[in-house]
Amino acid sequence: MSSLLKVAAAIGLALLVGACGSMPSQRFERSARVVVRRVCLAPLGVPDRPQVTIMNPIGAGFGVVGNLIESRRAAGARQEVEAALAKVGYDYGAALTNAISLAIKKAGFSVTRLDGPRPEKERFRFLSLYPPTKRVDAFLDVYAEYVGFQAPQASADYRPRLEIIARLVAASDGKTLFQDRIVYGAPGTTDEDAILVRADDNFHFRDRAALQANPATTAHALQTAIDAVAWELAKQFM
Repeated sequence: MSSLLKVAAAIGLALLVGACGSMPSQRFERSARVVVRRVCLAPLGVPDRPQVTIMNPIGAGFGVVGNLIESRRAAGARQEVEAALAKVGYDYGAALTNAISLAIKKAGFSVTRLDGPRPEKERFRFLSLYPPTKRVDAFLDVYAEYVGFQAPQASADYRPRLEIIARLVAASDGKTLFQDRIVYGAPGTTDEDAILVRADDNFHFRDRAALQANPATTAHALQTAIDAVAWELAKQFM
């Protein structure tokens, strides 16, 4: 039972941190376009596996055992979607990087990419250091807190959900030029601290079996979310 309590405690802490976390947003000043023309995209931070969750799971109302059952359900769902995406060779991390790079170029900037992997300890937070360089004007630092699918409740359809946090930092002095969170597919949310992107109603999946049935459609649904979020990010600099 002690192991169950530890799992439940970990789940509760994660939910609490997720619910209470807050990041101050900062809009991009249009005057900065005069000096920011060359942007370097840092390696993105993304989850190891796609997430597949239920916002209000039935098990949440049954204490420790219910939370444990829900955590196992979510783990199984992640593995299923991961396998489905692998069947069509879909890499959402690369897809998100490419989409952001392309969108920023369409916004009028020249874009380069910072070589190497993102440090593991900074996968879900902004980088602590950026390399000194005279070849770029700013670094675009992005990590994704959620990539996958979510249902409002057990009886509802799964829809694509993507959440990224982005920051633009001046290469000359490290000043933050922009910082915000962008969320795609958040049903019923009233979150005023994020830029919300409406989900495409054409993509919804009845259950976990539907997410696995046609891997190409599942990948396309996730790509649609990625493209929408990347463009929404680029619009913040236009």
